[in-house]
Amino acid sequence: MRSIKKQQEWCADQVTNPTQNWSNLCQSFGRKSLGMDGFGSSAKIAWQNVSDKYKVHITKPSDKQWWASVPRGSLLYSTHGTYGHCWVGMGSDKAYSTDYKRQGKIDVVPVDIPGWSSIKNDTVGYIIGAQYYSKDDSHWFGCDFDYWDDYVPPVENVIHGMVEGNANSAVWRLCCRLHDIGFGEQNNVPIRYEQTFPTKNYGKYCEANGVDPSTYTDATHIDIFG
Repeated sequence: MRSIKKQQEWCADQVTNPTQNWSNLCQSFGRKSLGMDGFGSSAKIAWQNVSDKYKVHITKPSDKQWWASVPRGSLLYSTHGTYGHCWVGMGSDKAYSTDYKRQGKIDVVPVDIPGWSSIKNDTVGYIIGAQYYSKDDSHWFGCDFDYWDDYVPPVENVIHGMVEGNANSAVWRLCCRLHDIGFGEQNNVPIRYEQTFPTKNYGKYCEANGVDPSTYTDATHIDIFG
């Protein structure tokens, strides 16, 4: 199984150095990106095979905030047509998809695939990292799921969100990063542009590290984001 970081590296390499022709093999591309065994002969069947508790359902295809919240490493699904479509979230409103720009190839595309309006309109949601898929609710497949997109936000933007209580991308990334290092709820996906300062999770981090939770400093920022 691949970590999300390794998954993204593998997908990026497939864009320029494909290991095979990916024509009409979107589900195969999606599950292979995580090094998973097959769990459906098509994207449409794969979506049906996964328990709802491992899914995040779309609100509506026109919801820009929902698309913006799709996390890196997730597998998105549309049930359009006979076979449906699967594509890989890469965060920051982008994704990897088969056949979208070049038949049989992988390319970086807008996460909401606007050029395929029928597929977009039949999008049903995404699997939370797909690694949470379980055949029997006992044996798990995959690896830890990361929400953070590897972009370090400006410390002043985090502080502004903390002081003003406003939602911004910086505090969203803070919430994602706190989740990834063990100070968050696994299935509570932070939503970009809606997430305000994660006081509770930051408090957990502060308690574990002897930090005053009423402050946010350069040293704290470096410790959290590296």
